Amino acid sequence: MPMKKSFYIFAIATVVLFAGWGSTGHRIINKRTNLSFPSAMSPFSWFPDSMSVHASDADYRKNTDPTEEFRHYIDIEFYPEYLSGGRIPQTWDSLVALHGLNFVINNGYVPFAIIATADSVKKYFQLRDWRKAMLKAADLGHYVADAHNPLHCTRYYNGWSTMSNGIHSRYETTLINRDTAYIQYTGNNVNYINDINNFAFGIVYNSNSYRDSVYRADSIAQVIAGSNSSTLYYQNFWYQAGTFTIQKFKDASYKLMCLVYTAWVNAGSPVPTGINGNSSIVEGFKLHQNYPNPFNPKTNIRFSVLKPGDVNITVYDISGKTVKTLFNGYKQAGEYEVIFDGEKLSSGVYFYIMTAGNGFRETKIMTLIK
Repeated sequence: MPMKKSFYIFAIATVVLFAGWGSTGHRIINKRTNLSFPSAMSPFSWFPDSMSVHASDADYRKNTDPTEEFRHYIDIEFYPEYLSGGRIPQTWDSLVALHGLNFVINNGYVPFAIIATADSVKKYFQLRDWRKAMLKAADLGHYVADAHNPLHCTRYYNGWSTMSNGIHSRYETTLINRDTAYIQYTGNNVNYINDINNFAFGIVYNSNSYRDSVYRADSIAQVIAGSNSSTLYYQNFWYQAGTFTIQKFKDASYKLMCLVYTAWVNAGSPVPTGINGNSSIVEGFKLHQNYPNPFNPKTNIRFSVLKPGDVNITVYDISGKTVKTLFNGYKQAGEYEVIFDGEKLSSGVYFYIMTAGNGFRETKIMTLIK
């Protein structure tokens, strides 16, 4: 079933990269694990901030790893047993034996990505490699967030009628970016997960049940507004979809924290020493490649600061003219992210340069396509 893969190739070519909740949503979900962070894991209290910075790493990897895209979704209605019984075989071997490897891969396997990544978090806790445990926890957060997006758990991920075509981007990115301020929620006490397999698949089954709710909200908003792009449309889309969308965010943050806690317990509940916040896990000054790239009109730029000091990140056009200073000031050691908005710029190649520390300087190239 090559439809999904072909779609993603097209999306990359046209700079319409679909990411579970967009970079904004993923940062929120990972960050707000702090709402349910257990006191027993207090030495890792820096995890939520760092996981937020790395919340979209899994999307970045789509540019270099052709297998990554399949970890972000599952087209579950292509499984006849789901249509008839509401479930599918929940082991990799049984699915492959029943449907073949290509079928399983091409239809996506986000629940298995959750299971495997949770196991990786446990492994790095066991190895006492706190940075890699955090990075894997950030990836785990991305997959958990994707699985909580109803449009990542259905074959009808981008519309099943002319009227609903393009709903994927409207729902997970434009709507979320527009109404971020309304996405407020609280946490709960974490629970140990006895059966991660059923936990992961339960997320998918529940999300799929909200598929029609998303389409209904979109349809009502379009009827009221007479379009699917106006302010009136998005106001009504949020009015119809906001309550269950906030609940999805809340569930994603909470269930992610439960998974990280479970991985830590299964690793033997190791207690680190000598950790002083985020700074201890930064390996050096670093300017990362922007994501997405190419982009239109916004892109995210991550950077790492090894030691406290002045940092400057500036964007230039191809002629060397300054376009915009994204940051110029003092930063504590840690990992950070800024957003570059090219809404008022022409398509083309741009450079961004980071200077910091005692002579650190790094340059990256990015492409704006409109």
